[in-house]
Amino acid sequence: MTKYIDLLREHQPTSDNKEKKKKRKVKAKDLAPTLNPYRIEKDKGETAIENIDILLEEHENETIHDDIIVEEVEAQVDKKISTQTSTNTDTYGLNLASWLAHVEQSLTSIFTAVQNNESFNINILEEHLNTLFDQIHTSPKVTDVLELEINKRLQSRLDSHHHADLVQKSILMMLYTMKVGMQLNLQLQELLPHTIAAMLQHLGMAMVPEDLRQKTETLTDDEIQKIRHASQSALDFLDEHHIQHEQLRATITQSSERYDGSGPQGLTGHDISWVARLVSLLSMFEALIHLRPYRQRLLPRDAIRDIVKHHKKEFDPEMLKALIESISLYPVGTFVQLNTGEIGQVINIHNKFPLRPVVYINMDKYGHTITERKVDLKKQPNLMIQKCMYEEGLKDLAEA
Repeated sequence: MTKYIDLLREHQPTSDNKEKKKKRKVKAKDLAPTLNPYRIEKDKGETAIENIDILLEEHENETIHDDIIVEEVEAQVDKKISTQTSTNTDTYGLNLASWLAHVEQSLTSIFTAVQNNESFNINILEEHLNTLFDQIHTSPKVTDVLELEINKRLQSRLDSHHHADLVQKSILMMLYTMKVGMQLNLQLQELLPHTIAAMLQHLGMAMVPEDLRQKTETLTDDEIQKIRHASQSALDFLDEHHIQHEQLRATITQSSERYDGSGPQGLTGHDISWVARLVSLLSMFEALIHLRPYRQRLLPRDAIRDIVKHHKKEFDPEMLKALIESISLYPVGTFVQLNTGEIGQVINIHNKFPLRPVVYINMDKYGHTITERKVDLKKQPNLMIQKCMYEEGLKDLAEA
């Protein structure tokens, strides 16, 4: 996608520390079996927004508690590292690399059909997700292996096939919709239609010429209008081909709305459907972490920091809180450098020990290949992470 979803400005992480605020407890909210399954009291909204600052500050200061974590590690009973967090993507009989390739193929077919004004079968995509959800139900850690595979494929397949930009956005929207939805305690089958909606909410962009979607220069007024018309084009397409999907329609019509009423229709709070509130947040988040040929992408934590700093009141505070809580300090698929200088890729995280992921070490401090080994930092108190980066950051590290 192009700069119109990249906030039309450079995004730089900030290290400014805000004055610590008094912590207030945010109560868990109930799930309701409607289009808005996650319900919060409207008069609590401002309190929840204030707590976002506190929560983010706590996550930023996690390193302060590193000594405490090391002490807790000493008291833990050692457990064998699960084979599903290795570099092998076979999990309970499901080869995630193959599964992801089929999903990419299905998405490419869908966007091609929309471009050619031909109908498509949304059930195929639902079947793929059901297969994955069955595996997640058996073992939630499947999402770690999936995230690792997604990072690997997105890095290697940039602009390598038709509609690559739209497919990559869909895959990332799928991943983070699942992560945030699970953080909000949605049942997987309840989460399924929302995930489909998130993956296809930019359906109308398939009707926008690819060179316009990829354009890095300033857009003309006519080009801006073509992009703005994409949502209506998507709705017209669904009507013409009799494609019924309540969550998808709600997302297409309302995902540009903002919680504070600053969107085009002026809808506020829970007047915006649940799925549209989530997609509006994740779309901005995805734009910041998506690899672009013309600019660097932000690490997930830096993207969240940017959203909280510049757009906090535009999004549902409970969803923003869930996004913060579902993002690791060292996400699966990113690369880290240890205090030994060695470099490796994060392949698994421990929820209770966010500073102690499992790392697949395969490079020295100069980026040269060394004997591969898997290190569980939860069991190695003397090893510390000094730097986190994407794969493209390895080149800068080697040059330095």
